[in-house]
Amino acid sequence: MRAIQVSENIWWVGAVDWDLRDFHGYETPRGTTYNAYVVKGEMGVALIDTVKGPFVPELLSRVADVTPLDSITHIVVNHVEPDHNGGLPEVMAAMPQARVVASPSGVRSVAEYHNGLAVDTVKADDVIDLGGRTLTFLPMAMVHWPDSMFTYCAEERVLMPNDAFGQHVASEERFADELGIEDAISELKIYYANILMPVSTAVGKALDRLEEKGWPCDVVAPSHGVIWRAPEFAKAWECYREWSSSALKDKAVVIYSTMWGSTQALAHRVAAGIGEGGVDVEMHDLAVTPVAHVSTDVLESKAVVIGSPTLHHGMLYRTAGYLQYLLGLKPVGRIGGIFGSYGWSKGAEGQVREMLDRIGIEIVVDDFLVKFRPTDEDLAAAEAWGRQIAEAVKAR
Repeated sequence: MRAIQVSENIWWVGAVDWDLRDFHGYETPRGTTYNAYVVKGEMGVALIDTVKGPFVPELLSRVADVTPLDSITHIVVNHVEPDHNGGLPEVMAAMPQARVVASPSGVRSVAEYHNGLAVDTVKADDVIDLGGRTLTFLPMAMVHWPDSMFTYCAEERVLMPNDAFGQHVASEERFADELGIEDAISELKIYYANILMPVSTAVGKALDRLEEKGWPCDVVAPSHGVIWRAPEFAKAWECYREWSSSALKDKAVVIYSTMWGSTQALAHRVAAGIGEGGVDVEMHDLAVTPVAHVSTDVLESKAVVIGSPTLHHGMLYRTAGYLQYLLGLKPVGRIGGIFGSYGWSKGAEGQVREMLDRIGIEIVVDDFLVKFRPTDEDLAAAEAWGRQIAEAVKAR
């Protein structure tokens, strides 16, 4: 299989996973890539990251397209999650002469994940000289695991930051400008919202550290999706700065599930009221919208408005499942409201409130509940309730 040249002495040698449709609950309708890179010096050759276990043959084939496997002198483990580290033992077996390095936390995690497998430690600002090409390391704890690390080649002006600046998209195109910048930024946002939102503070600190380093970057080569060249990376950097700052827009997202259409009818009128109140609004039916796309709207929204009918004294399972997913993303600083319908018994609203409290979403309006089917008066009231949400958003 063919390697792709990234810069004068760096090649992409990863794998394309066209079939992946779920990444621990995050829908990936476009698949993904597991990116790895070969860096060639005059005295050594390094492999930066590996791939998910089943894709090791694809990786080795692409490495061999650039250099003999027995020429690899170093293997760098930037992150130990299985999509990057799962194939490490097989890669090491194919390159027994290579020295394997990871961050201090990564060394411990590799040993724990691979039954005592020992690798060497590299710390912040350690340098490996490959002969005319160097690798400098910068551990970046919690971007997005404790072991995460960035690797930089100064002579090529290439940063390899593992999951940072990544996207889940499989394509023949290897660069953002080839895929299309709007498409690449859209996938970057979905990835950030569903993978990095919980660690936004750490991401912001990582950006600060990169600015302090002042490393010039002609190419930023993440471990998922397309690679960024400097003009397009400027836009990606700007987006990361905005998202990691947790700056929110005057926007609300209405998220609901429905049984017989009553909660759906309320949702439409609530959204209409929010829009009439001068606030941007998005609406998602959890039965049909991928949760990853719902959360992407949560990323920038001040208000999260949840609707559910009552089933067996509680919320519908789709609502429960999404709120559990959102709990893991830890959105901060949002306000919210609860609406829904019920038949012979209430109950969903209490469970929704308990979950929103755990997430940290502040309820700023009274619950809006309707028994059985909403009347015309109920629908008009739902619209007015939506305008209350809008006023609360603008007041923040």
